[in-house]
Amino acid sequence: MRGYVQARYNRLLETNPDLSCEQCDKSWGRNGGISLRRIRIIFFGQLHERVYFYIQPDFASTLSGSSSLNATLLRDAYMDIGLDKASQFRVWLGHSKIPFGFENMQSSQNRLPLDRNDGINSAFANERDLGAFLYWAPTAVRKRFSRLVKEGLKGSGDYGVVGLGVFNGQTANRPELNNQRHVVARVTYPLEIGQHIIEPGLQAYSGEYVLN
Repeated sequence: MRGYVQARYNRLLETNPDLSCEQCDKSWGRNGGISLRRIRIIFFGQLHERVYFYIQPDFASTLSGSSSLNATLLRDAYMDIGLDKASQFRVWLGHSKIPFGFENMQSSQNRLPLDRNDGINSAFANERDLGAFLYWAPTAVRKRFSRLVKEGLKGSGDYGVVGLGVFNGQTANRPELNNQRHVVARVTYPLEIGQHIIEPGLQAYSGEYVLN
């Protein structure tokens, strides 16, 4: 079990009190004060050599349409199941990140800025949804993904060299509103070039989203 807290004050160098961002911290803009950006406790463990679980609630969420702060919402609740002895093929079942983008995949406890850019992050609120995702990566590359995180570098995390998934598509903590599943595919590879590592990637998703 582990966790972290991020607190923030947004108005110290503010130049535009009318600036707001639906995907960002709700304390942006006029009358904003000191806020708790994230309060997370993470429960995780290896139930079996091929079965890993990860549960992460957030106690600093803001519900849509509500002015109340510090509501509790689920961020992650999934099983990571290895399909072969080395777990090069894995399937994630449950509520987890959608394998799309680069900074979307980075954990907020490892990233430099506390918010992701709106143009990418608006694709999936909180970067997550309910679904099933198949990942493949050779053992050597999985170790490289892990090393990037352990050494404090800004890799995307161990979401496979190839990722394929189906998911609801209405974004995190919202019910599905049609019979159409979203699909997503992602390919990435961390290349070691001398003392540097670069991680080019390509991803796409498709699906029908219902506007309330």
